[in-house]
Amino acid sequence: MSNQYKTVFLFRMNLTISKVLLLLFFLCGSTALFAQNDRLVQVTGVAKMKDTSDVIPYMGVFVKNKNVGTLTNENGVFSLLCYKGDTLLFNRVGFRSKELVVPATLDQNFFTTVQYFVQDTFYLKEAIVRPYLNAAEFDYAMRYKQYDGDMYDAIKENTSKEVVKMMMRNMPRSAGENAAFLQGQQATQATYYGQQAPVGLFNPFKWAEFYKAIQRGDYRSDKKK
Repeated sequence: MSNQYKTVFLFRMNLTISKVLLLLFFLCGSTALFAQNDRLVQVTGVAKMKDTSDVIPYMGVFVKNKNVGTLTNENGVFSLLCYKGDTLLFNRVGFRSKELVVPATLDQNFFTTVQYFVQDTFYLKEAIVRPYLNAAEFDYAMRYKQYDGDMYDAIKENTSKEVVKMMMRNMPRSAGENAAFLQGQQATQATYYGQQAPVGLFNPFKWAEFYKAIQRGDYRSDKKK
């Protein structure tokens, strides 16, 4: 066999191997995407009072240990996308919190439920409000009134910049913020329906964000201590 035929033969072999590898890559990616989507479940339900069966509007519904959540509407209805086996946390002021585990053995991608809640009564400390007659008296009281030293130190410490920054960093999202975050995630995922989402492994901007996160200490195990 001449060198020319050998070159053509090797070229065709390499081309065939490349096609096979590319086909295997797409098959593996499609299988992984299908397996992940098969674990997704749309949870729809209603929140009601246990005694009267009245609906409970604007109750927070969160996926435990994840930044995903929503609110019940004015009719007490909610709809949330999560994974099978996730735990949903229901929370609203005036009601006892409750958890619901989405069955991991569901053979379908939707789950409906009706959750009943008991009202929770709690009492606040007494607060006395004394109005001032005019702005001058209020200004005099703020300038010269004597406060307890321990209370003043506690107020000063709790309103310091370090404490405020720590609270802003560790405070969980509200129900509205979780709902907006979930909608943003769903909008991003909808962009790549039917195809594999891009991998940022070779994206220099992603590496820059990762390096900044390490410098901030976002991945430190003792961050919340």
